[in-house]
Amino acid sequence: MINDSFLDEAREVPSTTPMERVVAWSVFRSREDARKLLEHVYLAPGQSLVGGHGRDSVAPYWWVGVQVQDISQWGNVTAVHKHGRLGD
Repeated sequence: MINDSFLDEAREVPSTTPMERVVAWSVFRSREDARKLLEHVYLAPGQSLVGGHGRDSVAPYWWVGVQVQDISQWGNVTAVHKHGRLGD
């Protein structure tokens, strides 16, 4: 069984508040939809699931991401799922 307790942590999505070594994430409008994604994520050694929940101007959200141990091993570091320093 996958541990999904990180979804209960109040933590903004990395595009709003950057999080170290988080390279990819998806945002959902329900905890149930975020939980469903966990069954389909395959992690390589040195990778782990992270996430949390927050609220934007529309409604609450939950997010699931991948955090890598060594960002230099990610390959192309410009391929990190964010644009600017704050995701803008």
